[in-house]
Amino acid sequence: MSARALTIWLPALRTGSGADVFALRLAEGLEKAGHRPVVQWFDRRFELCPSLLKTVRPPPRTDLVHTGSWQGFAFKRRGLPLVVTEHHCSIHPLLRRYHSTPQALYHRYCVQRWNRLSYRMADSVVAVSHFAAQPLRPMLGERLQVIHNGIDTTRFSPAPRAPSSRFRLLFVGNPSCWKGADLLAPLAARLGERFEVCCLSGLRSNWPKRFDAKGLTFLPRVAPVDMPEVYRSVDAVLALTRFETFGYVALEAMACGVPVVGFDSAGTAEVCAGPASALLGPVEDLEVLAGHIRELSMDVGLARRLSENGRTRAEELFSIDRCVGAYVMLYRRLVT
Repeated sequence: MSARALTIWLPALRTGSGADVFALRLAEGLEKAGHRPVVQWFDRRFELCPSLLKTVRPPPRTDLVHTGSWQGFAFKRRGLPLVVTEHHCSIHPLLRRYHSTPQALYHRYCVQRWNRLSYRMADSVVAVSHFAAQPLRPMLGERLQVIHNGIDTTRFSPAPRAPSSRFRLLFVGNPSCWKGADLLAPLAARLGERFEVCCLSGLRSNWPKRFDAKGLTFLPRVAPVDMPEVYRSVDAVLALTRFETFGYVALEAMACGVPVVGFDSAGTAEVCAGPASALLGPVEDLEVLAGHIRELSMDVGLARRLSENGRTRAEELFSIDRCVGAYVMLYRRLVT
């Protein structure tokens, strides 16, 4: 007798971040696996007061609630197991380096309080990487597990690329110092005219004019379904985030067989796993970064190895089927 299908309530704040992407991909994977995911979106303004969501009723026949750490406590319902996924880890000590004073105060007195409430009320807490899990283990113990985010490696897959007169690099992300956007102009200046840095904004905002500089090309925003084609149009992808708990962009590039060049920030390093599948250097070290890019542009064999190894790693460790399977095992353990 086959196990029954589960109804999973996925309440989420639409914040224009990787958490949005996660909710959609998880729901798609759960539905493909024969379950009934119900994604319910709420306005980003609820970030300021997630307690207002406490009165929202679950969908009929809900078996389990799965949401993010920011608002998880607000969706705890009697008789329903609660799974909270930690995407960002606001209590991580490294994060404090990259907050302005207002951000630091908001995270300390609001976000971290809500996160801790969510951890306390959850039946299980999932971190998207071992890096994100580190500061949580002392307080959560066996209620914490790591499930890496996944992608559709059939959709994100390699394809032949037309030759270009310049070596094309791609940066994908919101135009913030957090993501390393402030480093793009000085990087382009170091590389020179033989290189083109293509910039594609993330889910939140477009590129302000102050970022415009020689060597940078700003691409129009595309639908998520078209992202594989964008990755396949370049020679390498830049991963310049200063603090990263996972690294969707690096993973998507690897799955498309595109080499990744960037910083050895913890989440990115965990996805890429060293020099066999990516060229990563110290955070903010543009000299090392530019050297890696020049080396990659001149070594066809190196580019091929990174492409093949990155693709293999994405398929073996980060497929959406693997991610969904791990979550379904967790759900069933809590529901039964």
